[in-house]
Amino acid sequence: MASRDYLIRQFEEMGYFLSGLLRKILKMKEENQQEQMTSAVRESLIHEINLDIDQVIMLENQDFLSIMKGKFTSEDQLEKLADILKILGQELEHSITVTKANYILKALFLFSYLQENSSVFSYERREKILELQEIIRIKELYK
Repeated sequence: MASRDYLIRQFEEMGYFLSGLLRKILKMKEENQQEQMTSAVRESLIHEINLDIDQVIMLENQDFLSIMKGKFTSEDQLEKLADILKILGQELEHSITVTKANYILKALFLFSYLQENSSVFSYERREKILELQEIIRIKELYK
């Protein structure tokens, strides 16, 4: 019973961590702190779960997904991560880099994966997928 409670607590803490990180970068985005936002995410993920996001976004989709599912155990956590990646990559008009393009591509991949594999259809998720597909089409970000 104690190990079950521990796992539940760990699961909840990861959700709180991702929610807090998402709130933090949304605030930074409002304050037009794009570079600080990227650094904050990178440092937070390395510190909290030993994950270098800039390295894993360069992986092939299935390898990326395998690592993400190992670190994030629920659909909600994966969706929050996809939201974070989407936000990090959205400022493409300022500077298009391989890293920012991969943020967009991996966010689209995660949202699409969740939409296809979830037992619940999400209209909001579908809108994000369409938005990311449009960014990819306009900026010609094909991998």
